[in-house]
Amino acid sequence: MFKKSIMTEAVDLADKHRKVLHTIPESAFEERETTAYIKKICADYPVKLIDIGMETGAVYYLDAGREETVALRADIDALLTEQGPRHLCGHDAHSSTLLGAVHYLCAVKDELPYNVLFIFQPAEEGTRGVRVMLDHGLLDKIPQKPARIFGIHNRPEIDCGDVVVHKGPLMSEKNIFRITYTGVPGHGSLPHKCVDPIVAAASFVTGLQTVVSRNVDPFEPVICTVNSIAAGAPEIPVPKEAVITGYFRSFDHEVHKRMEERLIRLAESTAEAFECGCDVSSVHAVPAVVNSEEMYSIALRAAEKAVGKDHIVDSRACLASEDFAVFGEEMPSFFYWVGSGTPGRKCASWHDPSFCVDPHYLETAVPVLCASALTK
Repeated sequence: MFKKSIMTEAVDLADKHRKVLHTIPESAFEERETTAYIKKICADYPVKLIDIGMETGAVYYLDAGREETVALRADIDALLTEQGPRHLCGHDAHSSTLLGAVHYLCAVKDELPYNVLFIFQPAEEGTRGVRVMLDHGLLDKIPQKPARIFGIHNRPEIDCGDVVVHKGPLMSEKNIFRITYTGVPGHGSLPHKCVDPIVAAASFVTGLQTVVSRNVDPFEPVICTVNSIAAGAPEIPVPKEAVITGYFRSFDHEVHKRMEERLIRLAESTAEAFECGCDVSSVHAVPAVVNSEEMYSIALRAAEKAVGKDHIVDSRACLASEDFAVFGEEMPSFFYWVGSGTPGRKCASWHDPSFCVDPHYLETAVPVLCASALTK
């Protein structure tokens, strides 16, 4: 299927790009140097830059004179850590993969069955980038709305060389919540004259897991997590406020709505029990990534062309979230996991300080993305 010499060039170039991008990690919406590098590389190809008015990220259109367009997406941001931005999720490898696909697909432009839209998306960490691109009019400013879109993500738990082609839910729907308990501050020796919001917050955190254990079918995968609590200081025995933040995730939308309902009622009833004020915010971040039957069929054929049947595997879904799902609300979509683990070695997961991508990852990832744009 592929022109071997051109694909070899594409993979080699992708490897060079990754080595550069890995040295310039930038966090969400700060990817200016990364964007400049992508634009510098793409300037050498017959692709049109689509200006959607954003400082970071880039969108390119390859007009092959066809009736339909297929989109390929890669995220470009790094994870923000206490040590600064670091590529601990492999987005440098993803953007390099897409640059490799630009090289190959431009070289075979006359043979393409579709026009191709290349989306270098900022701010996947925090699951915000796609909505911002859409809010900037992405789908109104491109020459043609894509008939379908494909995305990839590395998966260190899968051996390099293998590709996960999964049907149905793959990654979770996510809500972010924030709860503020307001009490009456005062001296710790006079608790009867105070209303302690820390006690209410502690009770809520303890009770929150009953949403998972008692309000959701035990066969439904869900997560409900508190990731921060802020209240008081050593010199303030009873503070005025306690603020809790967290998120909940699920694959089933009806289950998700039930979790939100129970979380809000639990927060409010806890406030009432401890005589606190309460403000609850629950913001829907992203829907679930769901690979439809129709898209699964296309992706399976593409993956077979790219790596052969022996290297196609399936995997259980993951309760991490991906804002690629937002594109799935606008057009048919498919999301691959491409193995990035070194065979025979236990590899660190996404966001782990020891995370890394096997050097041979691109040899699989670039052909998979290219095949997705070449398969009818």
